[in-house]
Amino acid sequence: MEFLRKIDRPVNWHKLLFEFTRTLGNYSLVYFYGLFWGEQQPFVSSGCGGLYFFFGEMHRRPYLVPLVFLLVILIIAWAGKLIVDQMTSWPARMVDSASNQAAVDARKIKNAFVDLFQLEPKISVNETAIFDQTKTALELVVVDRDTDITRDTAQTWFGSTKNIRIHATYRVKAGFDLSQKLEVNLAGQEVNIKVPKASILSVEPLTVKVDELRNGLWNKIQPEDIDRELKEMPEMARAKAASLPDEAEQTFERLLSERLGDLHVHVQIQANAGPGN
Repeated sequence: MEFLRKIDRPVNWHKLLFEFTRTLGNYSLVYFYGLFWGEQQPFVSSGCGGLYFFFGEMHRRPYLVPLVFLLVILIIAWAGKLIVDQMTSWPARMVDSASNQAAVDARKIKNAFVDLFQLEPKISVNETAIFDQTKTALELVVVDRDTDITRDTAQTWFGSTKNIRIHATYRVKAGFDLSQKLEVNLAGQEVNIKVPKASILSVEPLTVKVDELRNGLWNKIQPEDIDRELKEMPEMARAKAASLPDEAEQTFERLLSERLGDLHVHVQIQANAGPGN
């Protein structure tokens, strides 16, 4: 198919312009010229009448040419400035977005500590303090366990035996001694928590029952005998719950991980500064 059709007339090639016309779904090219040089040509239907009219107006009104040129320059300059502003402000927008997200995550961590442990620790973002510790606590109890202890002793003196049997229930609590360092630092999605090694914080008696007091013939039970047995029983409960500190560390990390969801919790156990329980 012929794509280029010439107008059957003399053509001044340095004044030549092209106009696309669409015919039967294909393109053909028609020359028209004299648009800017005063040679009025017969109107050629091209489907681009708006362009023809526009350039014709510019030919008839030469003062429009610098105005249009100036307008194009202004549009290009405005678009360039907009692009440059967007590019230069992008790092600042990213920093602001990251800072806002970090503040939201830090508050989420604070609320988790309050809800789970009734504690408000100092929380830092990239080593910069966001929340100071506002609620002072000497210890953080994580888990507790009720432990039953039975103390059964017999003492013989010159063939005379006295028997003492005491049963008691103690509540053993394990967690962290907050007189030592507790640090919470947020870096991106990572929550790094430094805590002292967990220990048994307290052994509290719930019930104490004397099951048997039986005197010997001349070996009688004295009040100090009972006091001595009662003093030994909390240590027996502490020894029986020796695995509780390890359970406290595991529970501490698990509860925070479940509560904080998409944040990654890492608990680092620090060596105790002084003698522990």
